[in-house]
Amino acid sequence: MKKLLSLALAAMLLLLPVVAGAQALSLNHVGATNHPYHAGSLKFAELVNEYTNGSLTVDVFPASQIASGAKAIEFVQMYTLDIALESTMAFSNFVPEVGVLDMPFLFDSKEQAWAILDGEVGARLSELSEAQGFKVLGWWDNGFRNITSTKGAITKPEDLKGLKIRTPESTVFLVTFETLGAVPTPMAVSEVFSALQLGTVDAQENPDNNNLNNKYTEICPYYSITKHIYTAEPLVMNLDRFNSFTPEEQEALLRAGKEAGEYQRQVSLELDVTNYQTILDTGVNVNVVEDMAPFREACAPVYDAFGDRFGEMFALIDAAKAELAAQ
Repeated sequence: MKKLLSLALAAMLLLLPVVAGAQALSLNHVGATNHPYHAGSLKFAELVNEYTNGSLTVDVFPASQIASGAKAIEFVQMYTLDIALESTMAFSNFVPEVGVLDMPFLFDSKEQAWAILDGEVGARLSELSEAQGFKVLGWWDNGFRNITSTKGAITKPEDLKGLKIRTPESTVFLVTFETLGAVPTPMAVSEVFSALQLGTVDAQENPDNNNLNNKYTEICPYYSITKHIYTAEPLVMNLDRFNSFTPEEQEALLRAGKEAGEYQRQVSLELDVTNYQTILDTGVNVNVVEDMAPFREACAPVYDAFGDRFGEMFALIDAAKAELAAQ
């Protein structure tokens, strides 16, 4: 039924009305209407309309109304969907180099991640994306991932040994948790809550927004602030579709993507404070990992494993970090 609904919605996009010569673009994202994704998407739609004087409009579809994950990127590739705000995990299926952003303990803070993505690293990943037929309109924020567990707090790498933990279907995630001694179990988000209830998995990891919206704190008494992986959220468009617009409209889309992304990041940053208090108010046992060094050391083999795949990007990221540190 869900597949049929997605196909029906996708078909409807082809019939979106053209009003007074305006071209309507579709933008799909996975967040609920109270998620920073939606706030950013609405801002993007507002700015696109403003900067093109109404020649382009954007219809926003939240909560994966059209598709989610790799399927949403595939729809963009097929020209069925104009724009997708999707995870790096999904996008790396089409642009493998983007997977570097999912490496463990890659960034120290959101601000560091944003500065690097707004520089040469983001530009290079955007260039590689264009080679695969995609235009990146911006690198938005998903946030650091933390662990909720039914089997105790995660305070040191050894606490993960033997822990059955749900992960996305990402090779980087799988190798990371296997290296840490856990038992990673990929599954769809829709299955996670019941899997935790039934004991199919002992834990799961997600950004705080998802942990709260999916109510994992109701069945996981332990909440560990590990910040083990930062996840960016690229705003992706079909390159041919982008190139079909006038130079002025292309510039408007890029400007809107950048400015809406900056707005979305700030919304997300402010929500981090609220989310943390909400987590405390749930009454779960919260522990914050203050010393990341043991985790970084334990994940060194992960970087060795992906050296051939991400070597160029590792070098660019290291150079960007050094430049930021020198400022």
